[in-house]
Formats: sequence, C-alpha cells, structure tokens
Amino acid sequence: MLFLTASAQSKKELALNKALENFRIGLIDANESLLLSVTSPKLTYGHSAGLVEDQKTFVTNIVNGKSDFVSIDIVDQSIDMDQNIAYVRHTFNAVTSTDPKVAPIKLKILLVWEFQDNSWKLRARQAVKILI
Repeated sequence: MLFLTASAQSKKELALNKALENFRIGLIDANESLLLSVTSPKLTYGHSAGLVEDQKTFVTNIVNGKSDFVSIDIVDQSIDMDQNIAYVRHTFNAVTSTDPKVAPIKLKILLVWEFQDNSWKLRARQAVKILI
C-alpha cells in the first residue's frame, strides 16, 4: 500500500513538472492552446505592477504580443504539494520585448496549481518585482 501511494505522488510530481515546463514554453512561444491547456478558466493572474487578469485576458495578451517573452529562466524553485494543490515559488529571470524595447526582468513568483481531471491547472499567479 505504501508503494502505491509513493508511486501516485511521484506521478503527480512528474505531471506538475511537465505542466510547469509547458507553461514556460507557452509563454515564450505565445502558444494559445498550450496556455489554455495548463491554466484554469478560473485563473487569477497577478502582475508585479498590480494588474490582475483572468484567463482569457492573460492568454490574449500573451498571444497578441502585449506581453512578449524572448527567454525565461526559472531558478530557486520550490514546490509544496498538498494532495490536489501545489504551491510553486521561484525566481523568474526573463527578457521581454515590447517594440522597440528589449529589457531584462527579475521577479519572485508564487504559482498555485490545482490537480483536476487528472492534470495540473494554474489557478493563481502573483509576481513581485526584484530590483536588478
């Protein structure tokens, strides 16, 4: 019985890591279907400047280039998983492109993921600026 529990937990962790990577790739590639597949329709997406978006607005702004990521490097990541909820914290080092300006950003991020229908969905995100 203990082996099955550990194995199930391991599968959830693997699935979460895949969802995290798909989210990162979706941001860089502005991939609408990928972003929709890893986010909840109830998403609340908080930016470091105070703006909060729902899923539709967040995805639209990525796809139309309002938020354009050239590269994203995630460091210092920690994951706290409690059954069907996961809290992910990390440092988000990225390069953004808003014509004609290309600029580095460094943020501390809190992501809240919910396991539903056998997959992880991003339910909430909040960013805090780090001065570079």
